[in-house]
Amino acid sequence: MSQQGFRVVDIELGLTLPATETEVEHPPEQLAGYPTFAEFIARDRDAAIYKRFERLSARSLLYQQSELHELEKQLEDFDREDAKDIDDQEAREAAVKWVHYATSTSERAQKRRALHAKIQAKIKEYHEALVLESQVFALSRPASRVLRDFRRAFGKDTMPALWDRDEHLYDNERDLVALAPDDHDRLNMMLKDFFGFLFKSRDQKERTDRQGLFYFPEHRVQNAGLIITTLLSAILLVGAIVSLLYVSERRIKLRVAILVLFTCVFAGVVGLLTNAKRAEIFMSTAAYAAVLVVFIGNIKID
Repeated sequence: MSQQGFRVVDIELGLTLPATETEVEHPPEQLAGYPTFAEFIARDRDAAIYKRFERLSARSLLYQQSELHELEKQLEDFDREDAKDIDDQEAREAAVKWVHYATSTSERAQKRRALHAKIQAKIKEYHEALVLESQVFALSRPASRVLRDFRRAFGKDTMPALWDRDEHLYDNERDLVALAPDDHDRLNMMLKDFFGFLFKSRDQKERTDRQGLFYFPEHRVQNAGLIITTLLSAILLVGAIVSLLYVSERRIKLRVAILVLFTCVFAGVVGLLTNAKRAEIFMSTAAYAAVLVVFIGNIKID
């Protein structure tokens, strides 16, 4: 039975890895090092963590910037010399006529055109480098849990996957980027981290590979998160209503205390288990509290 679409979770590392049944039963024989480490990264998009080379990139941009700055000075020197020689008819025509500028055979015109071509090429490289750098900056750093497990898989503290200088590739956390978007759903992350073993498929209950990996369908975590969210929403609303009805004949202070308690619990659930922004948390909590206040106001006390 194909395992396509399933995820592999390292029991000790907590990583989720896609795999197929063939890979589990008959892992390919490979030399330890680049082949095996590349296989590890390829099996899990969360493991696509690479070094940014931030300092090298910054220095390269600085060199390109300075080179263009120097070329700009050379062009300004040409312009300054042309402006001083007011009797140079050729220079005046080249300043206003593109055809004359592009076809002039004078040594000075050829030097200016060569400088212009060099500037065009260098500024194109510089702008492309700026755009690429901005795209790299948009990439997020790996999550601390993923990076911790990744480093353990890399074998930094035991036998590293790569040797010599490459042993220290992943030492600087600030210089690393994750290519795959991080799963920011807090509830799903908690389910994967602590309860992944509950989502194993039936035919995987007794099967683990030599690395201690087990498999489960990714959609099971999503469905479990949806069910838990739905139940929490219902419990918080129905529970508050039932509690307020139970104390309807008692003091108003007790009802207010229950309202405050359930409102705080609701805000905590929304803030801790969802990715809602602060404004969204505030608005949803205010709406929840407003419903309870209206309900309290409609309670008839005998």
